[in-house]
Amino acid sequence: MGDGMRGAGLIKGYYLASPLFLVFSLWWDLEVRATFIPHHGLRLTYYGFITALGILTHYRPGSAPWVAMGESLLNLVLIMLWILLPIYGLADGDPLAGPAAVPYTAGQVLVNGALAGAVFLLGFYRAQGAILSRIPGFGATPLGPGRRRDRR
Repeated sequence: MGDGMRGAGLIKGYYLASPLFLVFSLWWDLEVRATFIPHHGLRLTYYGFITALGILTHYRPGSAPWVAMGESLLNLVLIMLWILLPIYGLADGDPLAGPAAVPYTAGQVLVNGALAGAVFLLGFYRAQGAILSRIPGFGATPLGPGRRRDRR
């Protein structure tokens, strides 16, 4: 299996494993995939969405890099909002109410961010490779593998 097929398989496996991430979240309270969604109903909806993306990548493997880029970008934006909105709200807090707190730990941010960022990069480079292979001079030539164009 070539590197391109392995990359698509990793992306597909990542999304099809979403129900497993949900089981970890519900049974063991170990959330690594959607830490930025505090409400269980919204989290279930998000897991349904990413499972549907896994099914899409299974039946349309060519969509895998695009799915990875789109969903991971959404994931990273939500993580940034999850981090920043409570920080912005600290200024509006009552200083007499006690110490201010944020609803996440550094570990949660790092694990979820690293996971989303890695899948985003994998999808980005796979999509870039697919696009460049369609442009003459960047990818496969019409002459076939192993042949070189006469450059005069």
